[in-house]
Amino acid sequence: MTQDPQGPPRAARRLTVRTWRDPRLLTGVALVVGATALGARVAVAQDDADRYWSVRADVRAGQPVSADDLVAQRAGLSGAAAERYLLVDAELPADLDDLVWSRDVAAGALVEESAWDGAGDGSGHLPLRVATGSLPGDLGRGDRVDVWVGPGPGDDPEVPAEQVLSAVRVVDPGGDGSALGTDLTRTVVVDLGELDLTGADVAALAARHVTIIRVP
Repeated sequence: MTQDPQGPPRAARRLTVRTWRDPRLLTGVALVVGATALGARVAVAQDDADRYWSVRADVRAGQPVSADDLVAQRAGLSGAAAERYLLVDAELPADLDDLVWSRDVAAGALVEESAWDGAGDGSGHLPLRVATGSLPGDLGRGDRVDVWVGPGPGDDPEVPAEQVLSAVRVVDPGGDGSALGTDLTRTVVVDLGELDLTGADVAALAARHVTIIRVP
């Protein structure tokens, strides 16, 4: 009798069909549902965040303010931080185009109301004749400076220097001036704001050697 070389027939393996009751399937469904719900909650939270003004690109101190500088940005702020920055819903100053940036602000940064100053109408602007070696070479519009006066050529060197102006804003940093005697000078214009100079202050600024120091 010849034996079948393939041996006795094997029993067919039955496929197991997983039903919806499979714990692993239920766990996967739960994870998907949970992730979807979490994503929806995050989206809702972003929609609820307030919109604040930020700057579209870098701005420099002394640069005129323009509505084109501003762009709305959502931020979830609270407490003192929420009151510090300008909300989009708040009304912008009517004289926005007459303002200048009081300091440098990086692109994307939120805007504080203190970030800009009134440009003024020029009635409080004071020109100062300054020797080029007596002020920062890179002095720029919008910089804050202290102004000191001291002995000039031919003055008594024992006369002490004194500060006349403190933290005034530069309106025009001037440029390399023409020769005055043997010294190159620059005419720097500063904004006095609400300051009132005395006659003695004006005389000192006109007759004595002026030194400008940039301050934060």
